[in-house]
Amino acid sequence: MAIFLASTNSISRGSGQSAVASASYRAGVELEDKRYGKTHDYSKRSGVMSADIILPSALTAAGATIDRIDLWNKAESAEKRKDARVAREWLVNLPHELSEQDRKTLAHRFAQTLADRYGTIADCAIHKPTQREIDRGADPRNFHAHIMFTTRTAAMGNNHEIILTDKADIELSDTKRRELGMERVSLEIKEVRQLWEQLANEKLAEHKHDLIDCRSYADQGKDIEP
Repeated sequence: MAIFLASTNSISRGSGQSAVASASYRAGVELEDKRYGKTHDYSKRSGVMSADIILPSALTAAGATIDRIDLWNKAESAEKRKDARVAREWLVNLPHELSEQDRKTLAHRFAQTLADRYGTIADCAIHKPTQREIDRGADPRNFHAHIMFTTRTAAMGNNHEIILTDKADIELSDTKRRELGMERVSLEIKEVRQLWEQLANEKLAEHKHDLIDCRSYADQGKDIEP
C-alpha cells in the first residue's frame, strides 16, 4: 500500500548548506560552485533515475531556458545574508504501485503546480534505492523525489535571460504575511501537503490502487503506531 510522505525543509547558509552542492548531490552530477570556488562531483552516485529543471509555465511559454549550474549559482548570488535560505526542498514518496513513467509524471505535475503557484523554478530529482542500500535493509519500494525550488520568483530579464527577483510568498515571515493579509506559513505548508495527497490519489485512482491520506493516524481514527 502506498504511504504518504510530503515534507519540506529549507536549504540554508546558516546550516552550512549550498544550493549548488545540494543540487549536485540530488541530481547526481558535477557542478561548479562559483560562490565557494569549488566543484561538487556526484556524477558517480547511484539511484538517480532522472533530474529535470521545471520552469513556471509563463517562462516556458516565453521560450526561456536555464541549465542546472546557472540556476543554482544564480540562486546563491541573489542572496547577500550569511544565514540566507538559498533553496526550499520538498521530499515526496512516489507510490511503488505506479509505473516508472507514472511516478515521474506525478512528481513533475506536483513540481509544475508549485512552480506556477509561487513563480519559482523547480529541480526535480527522482531516486530509487540502490542495491547497496537494499542489502543494508532499505525498502526496495522506496521511490521518492527530491524537488528543490528557488526561494525567489523567476522572471525574464531585458536580455532574454532568467533572473531571480523577490522572495516567493512561501518564504515570507509570518509578520510580513500578516501585513499582506496572508495566512501563516504553516497553513501554507499544510495546503501543499494536501495538494500532494490530491495529485497522488488522482493517479492512484486511475489504476484502482489504494489511496493515501495526509492526516495522522490519530486524526484518521486509527489506533496504530506511525
